[in-house]
Amino acid sequence: MTTATSAQHRIRITRAVRERLEQEARAAAPFECCGFLAGRGDLIHALYPLRNVAERPTVEYFADVREVLAAFRTMRARGEELLGIYHSHPTSAAFPSVTDIERAYYPEAVYFIISLQPALDLRAYRIISGKVEAVAVEIVEGA
Repeated sequence: MTTATSAQHRIRITRAVRERLEQEARAAAPFECCGFLAGRGDLIHALYPLRNVAERPTVEYFADVREVLAAFRTMRARGEELLGIYHSHPTSAAFPSVTDIERAYYPEAVYFIISLQPALDLRAYRIISGKVEAVAVEIVEGA
């Protein structure tokens, strides 16, 4: 797997959203947190935490459908696009699991995984038809 620097293989995220991702992951542990990342173009500037209602929340995530719909309504009202979907891996590497790949329902989104073990690590991927490609994440100041 290679990480290219073309626009298709790169996404920008504000430092504030990056910090909130870390806070969400730490607060949810030992469970996986999840949510949407929104913005415009290739810049993520908003985070929408969603309740994880998975049967096994320590090793998988499934967002509450009502919260998903509410987040989409808020994004639309704010003129934002869904750019990313995030979740945490409290005890495993920041790489998509088989379940993550099977449940990659939004091919247009970049999938962010924040790992807490063995060290804090944020990675991003495009997951399309079971194919996983790394996406470079650029942290930027402000929006």
